[in-house]
Amino acid sequence: MRKKEKVFREVRKVTQELIRCGLAEEYNFPVMKNTDIIWEHYNDISLYLKNMEYKTIYEEIEKNHNFNIKLPDGGILQMMYRFDGHGAMLKSHRLAFYPSPSYEIYQNDAELYDADYIYGDILNKSVLPVMIRADYNSEEVEGGFHHPFSHITLGGYKNCRIPADRPIAPIQFVKFIMEHFYYVPSSKLEFDFTMESTIQFDRHISEYDAGKSRIVV
Repeated sequence: MRKKEKVFREVRKVTQELIRCGLAEEYNFPVMKNTDIIWEHYNDISLYLKNMEYKTIYEEIEKNHNFNIKLPDGGILQMMYRFDGHGAMLKSHRLAFYPSPSYEIYQNDAELYDADYIYGDILNKSVLPVMIRADYNSEEVEGGFHHPFSHITLGGYKNCRIPADRPIAPIQFVKFIMEHFYYVPSSKLEFDFTMESTIQFDRHISEYDAGKSRIVV
């Protein structure tokens, strides 16, 4: 089986798991289109969202249902992969977590917050929503500046590129978000943390990054 099909099946599997345990408030199943793995109703809105406030970016994504999963608190997950024409070599990926910029509508949802111990963090006014992106590009070069092939970006900061030692599989990404941002609700709702990715991406790190601190996946 080609790597493209393996990744597609894994995105579908983790989507089904989030639906099963009740963590998918809204969802789109993955689809394969030419060299890409995207989602149903995918719409590339990235060009006109540049240099906009985070709240506007989030609202546009939500309005267009432009995501794989929308979580009960409004958090949004996106998983996009691009392969070569043969479906064997990964060219790039973009994995993103967009927390809701405003929790007011969820704070007024009595049913959602019936069990305060499940979503208690969201009621904390000191919580700051921070977007997380995991990007990979096998030919990452831009204007002569250093860009790690695989990197994590926090909060949309242009120059925040924390190197990762290789591309990230769908199950790895979703488990990371569940473990570090939704551990209480995902545990209470019995999200399957025993799921393991069967996808093996090759290590891909530049000489420049080899001596820097990085995320090992």
